[in-house]
Amino acid sequence: MLVKRLLLVVSVLVLSETNAFGQSLADTSAILTQLNQAEAIEMQQPEKALQDYREALAVSQKTGYTKGYFESVRLITYLLDVLGRHDESEKLATEALQKALREPSEQYRSQCHFALAQSAKWQGKNRQAIQHLKLAAPYMLAHQNRKKAAVLYQNLGLIYEAEKLYPQALNYYNRAIQYDRIAKSTNQELAVDYHSLASVYVKQNRLKEALVYYRKTKALLDTTKDLSLLINLYSNIANLHNEEARYDSALFYYQKALRLNRQSNNPLQELHLLAGQAATYNGLNQFAKAKPLLDRAHDMAKTNRVGLSEFRNIYREYANASHGLGDYKTAFSWYQQYVKTNDSLSTREAKELLGEYELKLRQAEAGQQLAEKQRRIEQLEQAQQRQKLWLLVAGLVGLSVVSGLVFAYFYMRQRRRTADNALLAAERAHELAVVQSELQGQQKERLRISKEMHDDLGASLTTIGLLSEVVKTRMNAATLPEIAKISAISADMVTAMNEIIWSLNTKNDSLNGLIAYTRAFASEFIEDTDLRLRTQVSESPREIAMRGVDRRNVFLTVKEALHNVVKHAQATQVWLTIRPEADRLVIEVADDGHGFAPHERSRFRNGLGNMKNRMGESGGTCDISSSPTGTRVTITYPYPTTKNTANAVWQKTQKSANIAG
Repeated sequence: MLVKRLLLVVSVLVLSETNAFGQSLADTSAILTQLNQAEAIEMQQPEKALQDYREALAVSQKTGYTKGYFESVRLITYLLDVLGRHDESEKLATEALQKALREPSEQYRSQCHFALAQSAKWQGKNRQAIQHLKLAAPYMLAHQNRKKAAVLYQNLGLIYEAEKLYPQALNYYNRAIQYDRIAKSTNQELAVDYHSLASVYVKQNRLKEALVYYRKTKALLDTTKDLSLLINLYSNIANLHNEEARYDSALFYYQKALRLNRQSNNPLQELHLLAGQAATYNGLNQFAKAKPLLDRAHDMAKTNRVGLSEFRNIYREYANASHGLGDYKTAFSWYQQYVKTNDSLSTREAKELLGEYELKLRQAEAGQQLAEKQRRIEQLEQAQQRQKLWLLVAGLVGLSVVSGLVFAYFYMRQRRRTADNALLAAERAHELAVVQSELQGQQKERLRISKEMHDDLGASLTTIGLLSEVVKTRMNAATLPEIAKISAISADMVTAMNEIIWSLNTKNDSLNGLIAYTRAFASEFIEDTDLRLRTQVSESPREIAMRGVDRRNVFLTVKEALHNVVKHAQATQVWLTIRPEADRLVIEVADDGHGFAPHERSRFRNGLGNMKNRMGESGGTCDISSSPTGTRVTITYPYPTTKNTANAVWQKTQKSANIAG
């Protein structure tokens, strides 16, 4: 059917033509109708179709209907080549070419050369086929008709494939695909191109690539319209699996092809499939199953009068099956017929096979006396194999038992580990709950204390301050200093209490909260003095949590440093620098006062000691340097490197839970 598609493309080039002898429209219509009806049954009833083609040819010659004549020649030569009657096909195509040379139309000459090329190619006369294709090519390539060019390249690929020039064949097949795509050819025509590529890959033993293109071919075919191509595709896939010695897969595809062939009722295709299936059974050494398939194929070949090449394949498989069954005389007879088939294939192979089987026949006759001894040896070998098999089974059973015990041990061990981890996770969760509860309690207590101090002590101290101011207006000059002292003390207590409340409030437990509060305090504190405050304060780009006790220690240290400047430094300016760094907070308090000598530190030992102790308690440092030009206090507070206790417990609990899972 691959060749049929190529011939069909050429045939559409011959269009309706004026009847030179004035035949009636009724006659031409009857001839074309008869040809179409015969073409529809040519694969099912080839002899009946051939008879109808010849009748149409005779009528066309009698009436002088040129188109009917050449159309009949096209169909007859194709069917004769399919049937293997290549001599008849070549003779008719040659006669038609002589007639075409007398016609003015180049189309008919191209068609006849193409038919002769097909016949020569079927016979293996590839040199003649190439010559005829060259003569057919000018018209086929005229007018830049890409579809006709694809047909030409397809045929050239077939010839190079037959000559075993596989790289050139692949080149022409790929060019045919390219032109079919440009011409927007049908899926069926592209499928033929892919199928041809796959056949070359099979012959190059590039079986994986061949299978890829067979699949591409199948994807393009219509399972309802392209039955013949699908049958041919399945047959070739089966041949591919035979090449790989995958005989079960080959049988599967042969059976699929035979089921489809029952729908199309194509006896010529069926005899090829039966012969291929028989060859597969021979490959499986199931020679008894091959014989009935070959009998059916042989009967069909005789009924349809196929060519010698088809008989040759059947004879070869008959000989292989007979040899496999030990019937060497019958095998010898079949190989004699195999050699007599004078087709286009090499006869050297047949002669070599014939000599081989003559030798095997003599060996078989001489070896009958050793048959009994060989059977005894085979029986002993089978007994040894059974013994080895039982030992292997026993070993596998023992291995299975040991493997089961090992698996059970590790399974129980894993279950115990899982249970232990689950218990550990529960304990960690309980510890987490306890710690969280304690933290919540501490936070609530801090909030309660700060609220009560603000509500009770704050109100009372504020009242004392107000009353002392009222008393000052009513007392005499002798008592004013004491009243003023009471007012100052109450104001200091209010300030101190506010600081305590600020440190207790959990809402302020952040680094930026400390920075903001410290900057505000410094501004208010220096505002009532003669000093000039210069600040350089930066906020942290990320939120960092701080404990209340750390905030208080850092703040009180800064407050003490500012207090020393105001009280002792005799300075005119004070600088406050707050600089959050990647892993610590740095605060510097510097002044332009007179400083103090080392022996004077004893005067400030309580204040300076408290500053160092507070920062040491929070994990930081307080460095003090003094000179006649001023004093600098550098406070360093490192951020906590680990999370709080609750978070640490939470992490341990999560890790334990994951292990348990």
